[in-house]
Amino acid sequence: MGRSQPFVLLKPSNLVLKSSGMRHTGPVKNSTTSRESSSPMLRVNLQKFPGFIGHCSSRINRLTNEDSYSINMLKMPTVGSEMNCLWNKGIKDKEAYWATKLPLNKSILNLSVFDGHGGNRISKLLASELHNELAATFPSREAFFELLKQYNDVIGGKYWGKIYDRKEQYFKKFIATCNTKQDQVLFDDKSGSRMIFDQWGNIIDKTSLLTENERLRIFLSYMRFDLRRCCAPASSEEAHGDKNVVTGGSTASSIFLTPYDEPNSIGDTFFINSEGLLKLVVTQVGDTKIVLCDKNGIAHSLTKMHHPSSSRESRRLRTSFQTDSFGETRFLNNFANTRSFGDYVGKQEGLSCEPDIYSYLIGNTQFLPHSERSKLQFGGDECFVCLITDGVSDLMSDQELVDLITSTVNMRGLKVASPQYVSEEVIRFIAAIGGKHSDNATCLVLRLPNWGNWPTVDRTGAIREEKLMSGSSGSERSNV
Repeated sequence: MGRSQPFVLLKPSNLVLKSSGMRHTGPVKNSTTSRESSSPMLRVNLQKFPGFIGHCSSRINRLTNEDSYSINMLKMPTVGSEMNCLWNKGIKDKEAYWATKLPLNKSILNLSVFDGHGGNRISKLLASELHNELAATFPSREAFFELLKQYNDVIGGKYWGKIYDRKEQYFKKFIATCNTKQDQVLFDDKSGSRMIFDQWGNIIDKTSLLTENERLRIFLSYMRFDLRRCCAPASSEEAHGDKNVVTGGSTASSIFLTPYDEPNSIGDTFFINSEGLLKLVVTQVGDTKIVLCDKNGIAHSLTKMHHPSSSRESRRLRTSFQTDSFGETRFLNNFANTRSFGDYVGKQEGLSCEPDIYSYLIGNTQFLPHSERSKLQFGGDECFVCLITDGVSDLMSDQELVDLITSTVNMRGLKVASPQYVSEEVIRFIAAIGGKHSDNATCLVLRLPNWGNWPTVDRTGAIREEKLMSGSSGSERSNV
């Protein structure tokens, strides 16, 4: 089976090899594959990689911090070997063969952010275990249908009964053809396929960025983890009233980054100095946000939030929503989101963790003709990706977030203002402008290959300065 690891293995620039009792330092020439695999490697913890991944979280003005996050490298079989396993009729126990025989040649960088509510149990559980569940899940159609049956039997209610009764249609719509997956790409009018060519005239992407099995793995692992781990109390002390009911839940937003060309994903270092296109897959459950900065310094939201005010969520749940005394729309008169992990008391009514899946083609465009770059969703050569909780997004817009990061780098310089530094700067800014009831705030920043090459323009500097002045004035009055 696949595995996850919180570190990457980097090859030193100067290898030290032993041969016939002699030491040799310097670059190695004509090294074979076996020799390279036995060469010494540097093990770098992904949470201690400040030049490429930044992370910061604070309780701000709450008593506790219910936010969590995880940063891992997933090691998975390549799509070709996995498909051969699934379709090879000579393999009787496909799951056992997949778990023990397939080489893990594909590396996927996974960053996730979780915003807990009603306690931090669920958000911490997701941060420590969800990536392991995803890596270990065998994408089986039969297992998915059995899982829907368990939801119908254990959770019950009209929502899950309807899904189980129409499981074939559900599978076709959300996984096989995935009509709701909102790939923001260009399509050819006649064939319905994407047409992007490299500099040699070869089509580099003609269908979807995700296979059916990859989408199935996400749905199966998320929903199974929610039912078995998040909706069951870890101890009797966590139960509320009925011992089978536990309070609390968490939203979840994740990115999965890998080279578009699978042969380039064998090593762990593809995101450090990528020379080709990258496949960015985003999953969304709730209202935590993911924001991308393009080469022009423009912010792009990569997700859509699951709020009761969403017309799409209203159609999914086939219900109207109530407005509380503060004028906020709530689901079941209690929940600010219509999708989450945990929140057992709302599961029967459709408060599920069914993820929205988005996929984007980003990265280095040096091998693309200029005419083809406009076909990419964001024009290519993107600069960075941010994952933030609503403690950040409620107080500043996407463009303010991006401008705060780019202007900080412009003023401090690339060597000083690393992704780690700017993620901390975002949280410091939130702490400065937030009121006494401000929510927990978390910010993760992933550096992309075009980091630092944005225009020196601060589009929202005046807005941020005004917020800082207002925040400072409010603090002074409260201290009088």
